Amino acid sequence: MKNLRLFLSVLLMSISTSVFAQYRYCSSYEDFCANKWTKLDTVYCESRSKAKQTWLGGNDFKLTTGDEATDKILKKEAFIVMDDDTLYLNTRSLRYEKTQFENGYTKAIRVGKNDLMFVNMKIGKEAQTRMIASMVMGTVASAINANSMMKQQVCYIISEGADTKGRIPIQLIDDDMVEKKISNNSDLLKEYYSEKDNDKRIRATHVIPILEKAGKIAAGKGSILLQALGEQK
Repeated sequence: MKNLRLFLSVLLMSISTSVFAQYRYCSSYEDFCANKWTKLDTVYCESRSKAKQTWLGGNDFKLTTGDEATDKILKKEAFIVMDDDTLYLNTRSLRYEKTQFENGYTKAIRVGKNDLMFVNMKIGKEAQTRMIASMVMGTVASAINANSMMKQQVCYIISEGADTKGRIPIQLIDDDMVEKKISNNSDLLKEYYSEKDNDKRIRATHVIPILEKAGKIAAGKGSILLQALGEQK
């Protein structure tokens, strides 16, 4: 009996250690591709509100560890954090059309061998113009419409590392990219273009199911990003 208790105690300690060892981060896109991770003891994930995420973009989650030095690394230096099987992408250095998201983390999934896909608000020159117009309406209106605006988010792909200034270019998954990914499937192309509205057609809620059917996203993975649209408080 004593030996059995000892065995169970060692087993539980082993399981506990392996669970905690699942927290880790990569400092760069290149490290992510090379599977070079740095372990973390634990990670605390704080979800942002829908209203804040709608206006700030990218700032879905705040990750901390309770250690000041490590928290600074996660905020300014880490590229991506893994919590068990969940990937959190640091939006701090991401750029699209020379515009950027606010600081924070957003959920991501691996697409293919080295690409990363995530869902967020649309940024860029056109989006900035719309944002300024919307801000004139005031924060009260934004809070009321936050839930519906979350559903309007789009998909982005990361397929390369940072430039000499530390900026990471991202690509919007638009009509051209979807066509390239499903060019050999006329039925899916027809389904994709069945949405006539240009803005609605590139929304994550429309694009992700198409890419899943085409096998470009692993089965079930796309739901991680779609579910994230409704997770904020």
